[in-house]
Amino acid sequence: MAWHPEIIRYLSGTKSYNTGSIQSPQMKALTLISKLLPLVLLLSLVSCSQKPAAFDYGKVENGVYLNSYFDFSMQMPEGWAVQSRDQMENIANTGKKMLSGSDTNLEAVLSAAEVNVANLLAVFEKEMGSPVEYNPNIMIVAENLQHAPGIKSGFDYLYQSRKLLMQGQFQYDYLSENFELVEFDGVEFYRMDARVNFTDLEIKQHYYATVRNGFSFNVIISYVSDAQKTVLFESLGSMRFGK
Repeated sequence: MAWHPEIIRYLSGTKSYNTGSIQSPQMKALTLISKLLPLVLLLSLVSCSQKPAAFDYGKVENGVYLNSYFDFSMQMPEGWAVQSRDQMENIANTGKKMLSGSDTNLEAVLSAAEVNVANLLAVFEKEMGSPVEYNPNIMIVAENLQHAPGIKSGFDYLYQSRKLLMQGQFQYDYLSENFELVEFDGVEFYRMDARVNFTDLEIKQHYYATVRNGFSFNVIISYVSDAQKTVLFESLGSMRFGK
């Protein structure tokens, strides 16, 4: 599928660059990372599975994301742009195509996995399409683990996810093999770090994963500067879970 440069710029929320070709590695890197390559498309999850009747996608009220199903809340960075459900699906679909490339088998696996995935939240510092060097962001994604009983922790989930990312057409400059154990409000997460160099930018991502209520629960942040990292870490530190 061909991607028009204006569509790419709109989705990524970045300045226009003279890349010459939409297939250039630089454009692929910027586009994919800025849309938070979905962590949740696992090779093992190829069966359909319904979300529970009480499942909640959550909502943002007074700058706080609230989700009753996961009994979870997180403070949003002040003034950041929260994406609609349609916008989040567009982000996920574009990321899937960027990951699979011309590999039709991998694309079929990714499409099958989507039935288990719930894109809960995507928030960017600026509105999508803004003329900025890089648009830092937070994304929260959940995946039903009904058909993956071997995934019992965030570590297991990241292990499988890393295998899938390594098979994609896009290659990270760094993707950590060891996953750090971290706690947020007493809940254990594991963290995987990723980096991509784009011209004079080093784009950084942290993937945080835990297992909760039969789902993997994943928080992904993406940034380029220490100032952006500070803002994102403040939101991470505000995460609260019911006991």
